[in-house]
Amino acid sequence: MQTPFIHLRVSSEFSISRGLLRINEIVANAKKLNMPAVALSDLNNMFGMVKFFQKAEAAGIKPIAGTILNLRSNSGELGEILCLAKNNVGLKSLMGIISKSQLQQANGHLSITFDDLKSCAGDIVVISGGAESTIFKLTQLNKHQDLKTELMSFQETFQDDFCIELQRLGKNFEEEFIQCILPIASELKIPIIVSNDAMFSQKEDFDIHETKVCINTGKTLNDSNRAKLYTPEQFFKSTNEITNLFSDCDAETLINNTFAIAQKCNVTLKTDEYFLPEYPVPQDHDFNSFLSELSKKQLNKIIESYAAEKKEIYLQRLDYELTQIHATGFSSYFLIVADFIQWSKDNDVPVGPGRGSGAGSLVAYALGITALDPIEHNLLFERFINPERISMPDFDIDFCMDKRDMVIDYVGQKYGKSAVSQIATFGTMAARAVVRDVARALGKPYALGDRISKMIPFVPGMTLEKAIGSQPIFKKMIQDEEEVSEIIDLAYKLEGIARNVGKHAGGIVIAPGSITDFCPTYFDPQSNSLMTQFDKDDVETIGLVKFDFLGLRTLTVIDRAVKTINEYLAKNNKDRLDLTSLTLDDPKVFELLASGRTTAVFQLESTGMRELIRRLKPTKFEEIVALLALYRPGPLESGMHDEFVDRKHGKSKVTFPHELLAPVLSETYGVILYQEQVMQAAQVLAGYSLGQADILRRAMGKKKVEEMEQQRQIFVDGCFQNEIKKATAEKIFDLIEKFAGYGFNKSHSAAYAMLSYQTAYLKTYFPEHFMAAVLSTELGNTDKISTLVNECKEMNIKVLTPDIKTSNKHFDVNSDLQIKYGLGAIKGVADSFIHHVIEVRKNYSFKDLFDLTKKVDIRLGGKKSIEALTKAGAFDALAPSRSIALACMEDMLREGQKNSAQMTGTSDLFAAMEETFDPYEKYLDVKEVSKEDLLNHERDALGYYFSGHPVIAIEGMISNLRSHSIREINDDIGRAKIVGLLNSYRQIRDRSNKQIAFISFDDGTGIMEGTISTDVLEKYHLLLKTNSILIFSGSVEIDDYKSKELNRRMYKMKVGSVDSIESQMSQGNKSITIDARDLSDDSIQSQMANLKNLNGDFWKHGNCKIHLKIHHDSSEAIIELGDEFKLMPSTENIKILKDMFGDEAITLNK
Repeated sequence: MQTPFIHLRVSSEFSISRGLLRINEIVANAKKLNMPAVALSDLNNMFGMVKFFQKAEAAGIKPIAGTILNLRSNSGELGEILCLAKNNVGLKSLMGIISKSQLQQANGHLSITFDDLKSCAGDIVVISGGAESTIFKLTQLNKHQDLKTELMSFQETFQDDFCIELQRLGKNFEEEFIQCILPIASELKIPIIVSNDAMFSQKEDFDIHETKVCINTGKTLNDSNRAKLYTPEQFFKSTNEITNLFSDCDAETLINNTFAIAQKCNVTLKTDEYFLPEYPVPQDHDFNSFLSELSKKQLNKIIESYAAEKKEIYLQRLDYELTQIHATGFSSYFLIVADFIQWSKDNDVPVGPGRGSGAGSLVAYALGITALDPIEHNLLFERFINPERISMPDFDIDFCMDKRDMVIDYVGQKYGKSAVSQIATFGTMAARAVVRDVARALGKPYALGDRISKMIPFVPGMTLEKAIGSQPIFKKMIQDEEEVSEIIDLAYKLEGIARNVGKHAGGIVIAPGSITDFCPTYFDPQSNSLMTQFDKDDVETIGLVKFDFLGLRTLTVIDRAVKTINEYLAKNNKDRLDLTSLTLDDPKVFELLASGRTTAVFQLESTGMRELIRRLKPTKFEEIVALLALYRPGPLESGMHDEFVDRKHGKSKVTFPHELLAPVLSETYGVILYQEQVMQAAQVLAGYSLGQADILRRAMGKKKVEEMEQQRQIFVDGCFQNEIKKATAEKIFDLIEKFAGYGFNKSHSAAYAMLSYQTAYLKTYFPEHFMAAVLSTELGNTDKISTLVNECKEMNIKVLTPDIKTSNKHFDVNSDLQIKYGLGAIKGVADSFIHHVIEVRKNYSFKDLFDLTKKVDIRLGGKKSIEALTKAGAFDALAPSRSIALACMEDMLREGQKNSAQMTGTSDLFAAMEETFDPYEKYLDVKEVSKEDLLNHERDALGYYFSGHPVIAIEGMISNLRSHSIREINDDIGRAKIVGLLNSYRQIRDRSNKQIAFISFDDGTGIMEGTISTDVLEKYHLLLKTNSILIFSGSVEIDDYKSKELNRRMYKMKVGSVDSIESQMSQGNKSITIDARDLSDDSIQSQMANLKNLNGDFWKHGNCKIHLKIHHDSSEAIIELGDEFKLMPSTENIKILKDMFGDEAITLNK
């Protein structure tokens, strides 16, 4: 029987710069080709090793752990070496040298020394001979003595564990190498094996692999200077293909030798142990005793004022939990978490009230890990730690976004830097990105890749297949355009492949010793971050403890708001605000919630959630908890939210599946909403322990038929003991099973509801400070800032224009309870410049812009910062007008350069001049900037229109292009033509699978939403670009949903047509009136001459007459200018007229 060939050199997608094979493809290929074993040997890493072992073992294939490393010779030359672990010690050694090479990388190049490799001798197999190996290169250079010395050195160190590999991949010099190495290997008695350096599954995949390589190297496929390192032969060959390929080299022996190496490699991956770090406890304690002492001491403080009977309930629960924690061996885990949370609180790092099922633990509450009393809120410990199904507990901790890294640093110092690591993630080629990448690799124009990618909806989980299925225009583009089809074909095959290495948002691993004893590490020099090479799932699989240190923006908001509120209260001699002492039943807070005005309230601000809140009208904290559990896909699709609302308001009767469930379900009006209720139902009806009930809950969630039938029988038998008939028990089981699929973790919901309540409280009682804090956490998100500023207007809170004299980096509140705009929210302004200006302001004030240049180092900001501040209006307080501030920019920069160089407090230009000198005298004749330009400047600097609206700014141009403004719409108007700014545009498929769109537009007088049918969309889709001013025509009707949401009459449009202003202006306007009544006769004559001298294109294709309105003999007159003054009324031409005569002077007439 023929010995099967074993692939020992296989690169997966996790080699990142090369390799196309997914882990499951490697295993599937080996199984299909009847190979009993296969190796994974990625370049300088073991990213995919755990997944590889799991998949291979599940398929009955022996996994071989390996890696390809860059070995640096004494002369400094690099050569690839293939290393395979013979045993677990070898695996540990390889992980160590991989990690070392990561830390010692130079300019992004990873390498190891021979001494590093030597440290693994006896436990690894070392294989050399590939085209990038040192021995291959020495052979090429005819350095036969050096070659022999190199081989003998390897043989002396690794003995039988060193062998030479032969390859026939179609690369240069392979045959010469084979002819040269065979006699030397025979002489030295070094075993020869065969490998194929597999990178992809089939020969046809070569072009796809080349495209991936180009994407990762930034090259294009048609680049003649590109190094071509791979060949079409590097596919996953079968035993027969290898046999035929090496038929002239005694293929049978080569394959037998290769098989023997595979037999040598026997690594096992243990997945049934936990490796907990050891918390340093006092000398007279172990983990269990110290946890018991600490938690009892803290709990006694909490329950000090409780009645004796109530105290006993808490103490019994604590004893029960401690017993389970001790038995499961997780005491150290609790102590570690409690320690870094206490450190955070002591060091002004805000911590969340809890997250996930951990809030169900009284021990956690006593230790301050969570801030929610689990007994008061009826939360279950067994949902967190189930003594009957032991698995690692998982406290996910929310920290203030800005200070989270302080806690990570503390943990590193406490347990040792080598024991603490963040966790790697792998960015994949997602639909939109892969299209751009492939287009670039193919050498296509950027615009083409950009155009294709924009056809793919920007939705989480979007794939090319989904995009083509949901976007008929996209599908047609692929069918009609050959270039697009070529890009999509390749993109399809690369979609989902690993693209780069990233860092997990919050995952931290703490090991009981060096991390590299358990998994290799990856070092990212750009972020200076050390990470595990295994992702979060694989880290947990091998038994390491993962802690999620998550940055939550809301905690930063609360922290910032409470600090500024307490400063304000102190100035007004009022008591400090302490959110932890709030009662959870404030009627004004629930009044705010019931109104649906919940923008910026944690977890309650989405449109759908606001509608649900308005319907429910919560009146107690438990209903906020319920809201967070209800507003999820499962409950919403099932109609559970409607039932809940109707039962609360008495529209539906509150019923229970069985009378015994009344105490369990009364809080949720008989609706099974929480996973904890599923557990309690099994306990009450069928006598389950809560541990058994948690197993039932999990089984219901997984829907495994065999397991469910077993659980059904246990449930029915248990119900029989409570005199519940079998038919009734079966019915109840089916009902519980149905709701278990939707049930949410109440512990998580309750903990987050606490944050919802606190943010609602702040918005109710301290709206200015709260909104300023929310705005301050969104400095880089101009879309969000625009929404929040509009919310401030709705709340009658004034947001001031940015001001270089008073504004700080963040938004804050002045003594008049107005919000000062944060300079950090202006696009393009350097942080260093903002900090510098604020420091200078502590000692100096600014009289004017040139005084500013004497006192501030303008070079720190440069032109970009000065321009952005000017456009945003931040210099308005130092200049007579924004127009003059804009005109001063170049002089400011010039003076700033001089003064920054001297920094003597004087300037060449003004040194000899008196203090009364007017620095703006030379700018007095500067033309006032048009409203339109002013708003566009604001949009450039702030990302949105701040002081006005672009539609209002062009009122004179568009008044005759519309039938109504949005404010003028009323119940009697059935059709309207509205000029509006398109704010949002979203395409979906309707029930008939036709493409329709939802839009939102406004005109400065109001906002309106619209729907666009398939036919209209096909006709006008190219016009529909957000931030465009368009003309929308169609039927209008009352928008019930928005009317309820905003508590005022709102309307929506069924759009029948969309037009650009440009096209309508050229069609509908017969004349333009220029109001020159404020001009003298001489000025009129001068402007008429200027008009005549305008560029010839200005008067080209003119069809619109000009009427001049003037004063004549104490009366008004309108003069119609001659045909030589006819023009095309385009936006560009109208702007020229506005620049000449002023914004208000130009009116278009039908």
